[in-house]
Amino acid sequence: MPPSFDFDPYEVPLSSPAATVQVCRYDPEVEVGAAFAALPNVICERIRHAEGPEPPTAWFRYVLDDAAPSDPAPFDFGRLWPQSAAGPYVVRNDDRLVVLVRGAHGESHVLFDGFAQTSQIDLEPHSQRVSFLAVGVAIRCWDEPIGGRLQRHADATEDGDAVLVQLPARFNPDGRPNCTPDGADVERSDASARHPAFLDPDLDRDPDPRTYWTLGKFVRYVLAVHNDQAVVKNPDFDLLDALLQSKGPAPGANPLGRGTAADVVVRDYDATNKPWPEALAEQLELTGFGMRFVTAEDDDGSPRTDLEVYRKDADAGGPLRDLLLSKAGSGLNPARCNVASLHLRRDFRSIVNAVTVETAQRRVEASFVLAPGFTPSAGDESAGQRVRFLRSNLAAAAGEDDRKYRYYVADEAGDGHWDAETASWSESALDLGALFPDDEEGNPTYVRRLRPGSTLLATRDAEGRPLRAQLALSRDYAGPTPGLWDGTGHWQPIDGGWRLLEDRLGIHVVAEDPEAWAIGDYTGDHPQEPSKTLRGVTSQANPSEPNARFVLRLTTVIEDDLMIPASVESRPASPTSFTRRRRVDARDHFALETVAARSLHNPGSESQTARDDTDRAVAWARQLRAAHEMPPTVGSATLPGLVTAYRVGDRVARIDGRDVALQTNVGEGQGEAPVYPTISAVSWDFSEDRQSTVIELTDADVERGA
Repeated sequence: MPPSFDFDPYEVPLSSPAATVQVCRYDPEVEVGAAFAALPNVICERIRHAEGPEPPTAWFRYVLDDAAPSDPAPFDFGRLWPQSAAGPYVVRNDDRLVVLVRGAHGESHVLFDGFAQTSQIDLEPHSQRVSFLAVGVAIRCWDEPIGGRLQRHADATEDGDAVLVQLPARFNPDGRPNCTPDGADVERSDASARHPAFLDPDLDRDPDPRTYWTLGKFVRYVLAVHNDQAVVKNPDFDLLDALLQSKGPAPGANPLGRGTAADVVVRDYDATNKPWPEALAEQLELTGFGMRFVTAEDDDGSPRTDLEVYRKDADAGGPLRDLLLSKAGSGLNPARCNVASLHLRRDFRSIVNAVTVETAQRRVEASFVLAPGFTPSAGDESAGQRVRFLRSNLAAAAGEDDRKYRYYVADEAGDGHWDAETASWSESALDLGALFPDDEEGNPTYVRRLRPGSTLLATRDAEGRPLRAQLALSRDYAGPTPGLWDGTGHWQPIDGGWRLLEDRLGIHVVAEDPEAWAIGDYTGDHPQEPSKTLRGVTSQANPSEPNARFVLRLTTVIEDDLMIPASVESRPASPTSFTRRRRVDARDHFALETVAARSLHNPGSESQTARDDTDRAVAWARQLRAAHEMPPTVGSATLPGLVTAYRVGDRVARIDGRDVALQTNVGEGQGEAPVYPTISAVSWDFSEDRQSTVIELTDADVERGA
């Protein structure tokens, strides 16, 4: 015979007893049993927990009853307001207060733990009111801002001592890494405390020990170094690095949360002089993560405050909550309804579903053969004429004499150069198509404009230091002038006597006499100048053996007209049919540097990459899109009674009874992970002889479209 049972549910009451809320003064220095001293003359009116760097806040008022003046509790504001007021029933500034809620079986739970801070008197003809505000114990985290940084010795980057020095706590300065190597954390044997440290950003080593500060490393460092956990406990460090990653679709796929994960690299950020919760929140909020202070109790019943970090995008793993409403037209059933009032507004104006990260211009190192930026004239080499070109006489120079035999240019903008092949002046601009090829549709990708060269190259030496721009001369080069070097000819480096032009691609001879240009010794196999002195006037004005006309080759770095292709497009999950793009300035952080083929440091036929931040820039763009591609659901819901099941950071999925889903994204057919609004604040209201819980959904400012 199959088992069976009968269930006769009791009738649901239309109301429930209010929770017992008690205010106590708390002294952590005494035993837990005696640490709580009840304050019967103080009533807690409201408690609010909010998202972000905001400690919980509680509002209190005194019960002022003059019916029994012999009672030791003060009944007049005159006994409460003075700074000298004292006694067991007087709350003074900085007193630590705990709000407890008592359960039906005598158990207690901590709702608030903080310090009294602000007092207020409201005196009317027939009433007086004395109230005060208390701020959660997390406010102590604002007492000591971040100063200095924990840095490891340059000669012991893997496991040396870390020293707290008074240098700025600047992460990835100017886009350069300055974090200890992966796996070389401080306190690495303690998973709950392991954290990276700073390195000198100017270190030049091979291999390079420096790594970039990622969001996970940043959070672990700030918490480990600047939160002593006296009042706020840190989250589990083991989970932070994996949690604080950018999650995005796999290449060629659309669904979020089922694709690739990439570290979110912190952009150049200086945390010096900021309280650590604010520094933490700035970096978390920027990329779609949240933080909250959670008040609870330890196993022994003492109050405890924890810091928790969580995701807010489609990959969020926090609990899902529902709101309950009776079905339309049905009678009141408190077991099926926990909403006393509801106000919701969905804002589509603030959606950003496509992001372009603006990076530094792409840069390419190449070797350029220069042409004279002047017209050489026979006879200029004579002693009587040559005096005009001395550096000491340039201030009085007429015409182009101040440039003669001193300016050598690539003429990338078509301003003009001397064409020795035709012995005429030419205004044909240098063709840079080989460096900046057309796009896939055959459209040009660069404009003819001035492109000054850089002193430092993309190529580095054996110790990791960037090489400097190089100038060389040749008397047997037969390629195009000006032009990109084709790899031919014999070349002799020039040690000095020149500088880069500041306004265009080329060089300026700064020797006192260009006819006596000291170029230094050459020990190579094919000397182009047998002496240490180059006759720079004769070789151009009246070339002949052994002073044949020479050409100059400049190896330097110039800018592309394009940036790194760091863009992410709108996805089918976006709830708007329009693409709403935002451009984010990250020019100081992400770069792409290549060394062109057939250049001084790359004789091969293919270009080489010296630095490529494309993946990091795309990961940044992807996380920014995830943080802003869904419309915020702004509003609040009021629940009758004291309800502790809803917490800041929880996601609200639906309104049961009315079958209303609160999902903010679309694309379920493509396997899209759902996105729900998060609770940005929870308030418990005990005023006016009633109890209620108010949950606020998101803290976006709809009026500003933020």
